[in-house]
Amino acid sequence: MTLGFYKKYMVECSKNTESLPRSVNNNYFCGMNIKKYITKSLYEKIMRSYHAQPVGDMLPDSDPNYLGDSDYFTHTQDFAAEWASLISVKTIKEDKDKAVVRVFMDFPKNAGESQAICVRLQHAQNGWKIYLVDLALYNPLPDCKEQ
Repeated sequence: MTLGFYKKYMVECSKNTESLPRSVNNNYFCGMNIKKYITKSLYEKIMRSYHAQPVGDMLPDSDPNYLGDSDYFTHTQDFAAEWASLISVKTIKEDKDKAVVRVFMDFPKNAGESQAICVRLQHAQNGWKIYLVDLALYNPLPDCKEQ
């Protein structure tokens, strides 16, 4: 699920979304049905941030996961559809209700350093949903920190 989401997200967000009707879903989630992939509480948190100023500031400066104007799901400012094929995932921990998956993004030369993020999932009625994305910089890879 995690790998599929990230590949689709990178491809969809790399498309020209200017032709889509202006809406929060189209502008911020690249026209994807994001509720299929994230928990209700994460969606509400993102919406609160979206409507706050400046847009994109998910967390205060004192928090190590503060994003500034970076994308919440990738912790990058830019990416390209071709890079979706360079993503790999590894399940770090899983039980019946929660899971932690490390997403490794390898970028082409001259596109920046490779990076990893820790994606935290919660089991829902219709499968796994993302409830938090941590920058791996603040997690001891390869196993991400406990939360």
